[in-house]
Parts: sequence; structure tokens; C-alpha cells
Amino acid sequence: MKGLQYLFLALAIIIAGCDNQQKNTSTSNTKEPVSSLSSADNEEVEVKQGDNWGYDDKPSPDADLTRDAPLEVKGGLVHDVGTILSGEKRLYTLILKNTSDKPWKLQSVEADCACTNIDGFPGGVIMQPGKELSVALRIDGNKIGVGPFEKHVMLSPLEYKMVRVAITGRLERFFSTVPNGRKIFFNAKGDPGMKWEKSIDIIGVDNFKDKLELSLVEDALKDPFIKATLERKDSNTWTLTAKPLKKLPYADIFIEEILIKVTKPEGMPLITIPVQGPVGMRLHWNAPRGRKMILNDEDFKDGIAKFNLQLGVDLTDPNTTVNERLMRRVENVEWQKLFDTLEFKVPDGVKYEKKFTRFGVKLELTVPRTAFNDKGILRIENGCNGNWEGTPIVLRVKMPRKVAE
Repeated sequence: MKGLQYLFLALAIIIAGCDNQQKNTSTSNTKEPVSSLSSADNEEVEVKQGDNWGYDDKPSPDADLTRDAPLEVKGGLVHDVGTILSGEKRLYTLILKNTSDKPWKLQSVEADCACTNIDGFPGGVIMQPGKELSVALRIDGNKIGVGPFEKHVMLSPLEYKMVRVAITGRLERFFSTVPNGRKIFFNAKGDPGMKWEKSIDIIGVDNFKDKLELSLVEDALKDPFIKATLERKDSNTWTLTAKPLKKLPYADIFIEEILIKVTKPEGMPLITIPVQGPVGMRLHWNAPRGRKMILNDEDFKDGIAKFNLQLGVDLTDPNTTVNERLMRRVENVEWQKLFDTLEFKVPDGVKYEKKFTRFGVKLELTVPRTAFNDKGILRIENGCNGNWEGTPIVLRVKMPRKVAE
């Protein structure tokens, strides 16, 4: 009988111990983590920008991703940016505030449209208690359709559910172009004497009819390839004409932008007209050592260096490596016409001979050491009867280093 009593007593002790352990575990799981902003004596701790506060890039196990974040967006969750004109790039700022007394991490700020760029968010940021954060949005009117629009910016706190901010407004045109597309496209290849130009009409629309005053933004590019002119066609139409500054025979792709200032009505954004297409570009001569036309003293035998430069492709050279892209470029060049008109201006003592190849021109040079200046540089100017100026050939002699005495 006493044995049974001892057995029941032992079972009761075991059950009570398990119950206490379960209670302790439950209390531990529901207890809030101690904020690193306070200590036993309530000393204030400085919060530094970039301090991670122990956060990594994953929510903690006890995070509730269905809870609203203690985040205030000044002005609410819907922001009307008003009327944006086609071509305009509008800058708009969101002000965010941590309304709690604890820090938390704002993991990301993202837009759902390529028309909205996030300029003012460097990445995961710790939102300090009571502090504000400015996030700059750049809205590109080139990437929004005409009429009302609604885009969204998603704020993603690490420990809370996402906050969605709506950006609304309306896009209006103040001009159109003929042809459509707001672009000038050239397709001129191969002829160094070719004279080509193209035009596009810029027309005021809607409320801007008969009110459009335009002017070119001069010197927008340091080394422009295109020369642009702008003339009024009638009371509501302007004609923009583009033509090259140089007629070049080497076919390639180029892209430039012509900037036009709207003087009336005032406050309008610049009009940007891209100019692009497969056209002539500057010549590039290839040296035996790539494009680095550098000679060493040992290249001069009896004070004379002899070597070749290649324009285009020399298919007679067994070491020539030809790829499809390169061949597409050189096949569109009238190499015979280029060869006939190609001229060189060389320093005294330099001799050259040009040779025709099917898809290129070979230049055989004989250069005395004395033709270089005191800095070891020699320039050979090249062109085609004044129709264009090719990139000059610049030869360098690798100067020996001076040894300190």
C-alpha cells in the first residue's frame, strides 16, 4: 500500500515539474525583446546611421508580418503630383517617420513602374524612434501614357507588412512630331562624299496651339557629331533639321540628343530629340600591338622603324580574325573610293605607302627616330579631300625612365 502511495507521489512531482517548465517556456516566447535603446539605469544610447541594431536581412522568428508598421507617410498613402508634361522629369519627395519608441529596419523602397526611380533610398535603413526619412522619387514623363495615371511605391519594413503608397497624376502633351516617334533616324553608310540630312516637325497641341516658341540649346555636347538647325515653319510648327558635321566613310552606330528649350509657354521642360542610326564614324587605325601605337627603342634598327597600320580588315593576312559583327561594318564601306581619296600629312622624314585590300586599307610606314618630338610623340593627320577628318594617328616612343644619380 505504501509502495502505491510513493508511486503516485512521484508521478505528481514529475507532472508538476513539466507544467512549470511549459509555463516558463511560454513566458519566454511571448516576452518582448529588450530594446537596445535602454539599459538598467535608463541611459540614452546614440543611434548612428547604418547601425544594424542586430538586424540582418531576414525577419526575426517572432516577427508578425501581418501587423501594421509604426510608419507614418506624411500626406497619407495617396499623393497627387498634378499634371506632368510629356518629356518632363518630375522630382517628388516622400517623408517617412517612425512613430514608435523603438528602432526598426526599412528593408527596401521599390516602385511598380519603370517611370518612377527611387533616388533617395540607399538600401536597408534603420528607422530611428521619432525620426524622419526623406525618399526622393523621380517620375519620368517619357515613360507614362497620356491621360490619368496611378503608380505605386512599396515600403517594406523588415518586421511588419508592406506599406503601399499610390502616386497619381495626369500626363499631358504640349507638342507632337511629324513623323511620329520623336526621333530622327539616319541610314547613311559608306560614301565619304555623301551629303545627307533629315528633318522633323514639332507641332503645338491642345492648349499650346499657336503658343509654341522654341530655341536650340547650343553646345549641349562637347564634341558633337550632328549639326542642328531650328526654323519656324508656320504659327504652330517648327522644323528641326539635323546633318553631320563630317562626312565619314566608316559605318557604325551612333546616338546623340538634340535639346530644345521651350521659351513660350514658360516653365515647360526641354524637348529631347534623339538622333541615331548606322552612319559614318571616325576612323580607327589598328596597330600590330592593338590600338596602342607604342614603339620601343629596340624597334628602331639603324634609327629607322618599319611597321604597318590597318584600317578595316585585311583578309590576305593569315592571322586576321574575322567576326560577323566586324564584317557587317566593313562590308558597307566603299573601300575603293576611300582608298582613292585617302590623304596623309606626315612630318619630315616619314615615308608611307597605302595599299588597297577588299575590306580595308593598309598603311606601311617608315619612321625615323628623329621624326619624334622631345616627348616621344609623332602625329600623322589623315583625311579625304577635306570632306572629313579622320582621327589622327599618334605614335609614341616609350621613353626610358631616368635613373637618379
